[in-house]
Amino acid sequence: MEINLNTQTPGSVNFGMAIHSNEVVNKTLRARIKKPSELEKLNKIVEQQAKNDKVDINLMIMPDGKTLSANVYSIDNDDYLGFKFFKNYTENIFTKLFKGPVGFIEKAAKTAEKQAAKMREIEADTYEDIFNKMQ
Repeated sequence: MEINLNTQTPGSVNFGMAIHSNEVVNKTLRARIKKPSELEKLNKIVEQQAKNDKVDINLMIMPDGKTLSANVYSIDNDDYLGFKFFKNYTENIFTKLFKGPVGFIEKAAKTAEKQAAKMREIEADTYEDIFNKMQ
C-alpha cells in the first residue's frame, strides 16, 4: 500500500494506493503539517503502508472543510468474510489538538495493519483445513 498525496482534480480519487486522497485533502494536509518531524513521521507511515496489500484507507475532508475523515476497508472487490468496510474515523477536538493530522492518519494506518494481519491469519488456515478438523 502507498499513501499518495499528489495533487489531482477535486473529487477524483487515486485507486490502487493504500491511502486514497484528493486535492482538497492534500491542500488541507499541506496547511496543517507544519513541522519537519511531522513530515518525517508521515513518511514512515507511507513506507509502512506501502507493504499492506490487503487494506486501503480513503481520506476525506468533512463539509466544514477542515476536519479529516478516514474509511478503512478491504481492497478485495468481494466482502471478506462479510467485511469489506472495517472502520470509519473522524477527527475530533482531542485528535486535532493533541495528535494532529499525522496522528490521525497513523491511527487509521494502525487499524489497517491490524485488519490485514487478521486477514493473513485467516488465509493461513484455509476453509478446508478448518472443516477437516471438525470431522
